Amino acid sequence: MAGTATPIFPQSLSNFTPVQILPADTTTLKTIVTPGANGCKVENIIVQSTDTSAKDLLLFVTKGGTDFPLATIQIPANSGNTNALVPVSLFQHAMLAGLNIDAYGNKYIYLGTGSVLKVKVATTVTTAKAISIFPQGGDY
Repeated sequence: MAGTATPIFPQSLSNFTPVQILPADTTTLKTIVTPGANGCKVENIIVQSTDTSAKDLLLFVTKGGTDFPLATIQIPANSGNTNALVPVSLFQHAMLAGLNIDAYGNKYIYLGTGSVLKVKVATTVTTAKAISIFPQGGDY
């Protein structure tokens, strides 16, 4: 995309690829955001878990076949699965420091074409349980 002095904003809103991490996935990386031809802005990632054990969720950016770790964030047991525990908003978590911050105090990540945002768990999800990941943002 050519440079311009005019501000640009995401052109198409997208929920990208909501995914579930299941026991059969073990600790395999799963793609949650693949930018469009002009890149994208990821504004939030919401995580919900039915697992009865807390799990560490690892966030990566993959570029050129190399996985670059961003953070490891603990997802409490049953987050967002009961009315007593809210889902986890990854970008608001203290363990994901150093992100860009907009004028309203919201964190975000830009991803260029060829970069992919991925997640995995450090240990296998409990049998018959799942962790659901909902990325939000838009393509340029």
